[in-house]
Amino acid sequence: MTKFERIAGNVPPGTRLPDELRLLCDYLDRSGYPISGCMKLRPDDFGGVRAWFDGDEDMANTFAYFGAGPDGSILALWLLHGPDATTAPVVHLGSEGGNNVVLAKDFRTFMQLFGVGYDELGFDDLTMPPGDPASAERLRGWLASEFGIVCPETGDGLVAEAKACCPDVEEVIQRWYEARFGEKT
Repeated sequence: MTKFERIAGNVPPGTRLPDELRLLCDYLDRSGYPISGCMKLRPDDFGGVRAWFDGDEDMANTFAYFGAGPDGSILALWLLHGPDATTAPVVHLGSEGGNNVVLAKDFRTFMQLFGVGYDELGFDDLTMPPGDPASAERLRGWLASEFGIVCPETGDGLVAEAKACCPDVEEVIQRWYEARFGEKT
């Protein structure tokens, strides 16, 4: 089973994933790690999103998990407008409940951010170049040849663009938390 098939088998039912995710997974299947910093593409085969949302199936089903940071933080497509994730924003959900942020307005833009080479997308200072941009050198070459994508030196512009056109995922999570538990985090 390919990495993409394993990811697709663990997202909310009926989710249409971006073709670029399949191609990126196929590239990773051929090339191996490292792909970009310490980040991994992997399926949610342990129920991480459901656990993150305390078993709330409806809330968990608004996120299609496709990767993680080394601390267990989640990379997911945010299914704001239903199961078609082809234009869905990409979010980071921190492993301890914080650092929840929209990273990219869509998956193609996420690939541009991913190619910068940050160790941990949700925690690194994206206004600065990554500590080891060489970790994503092969990925940048593939992105340029496959899609014509050129990655910036820093990720702050891409994240600012995403924040300008997407709801604040942290605010949405705070409202969910207050409704579910009757208190603020």
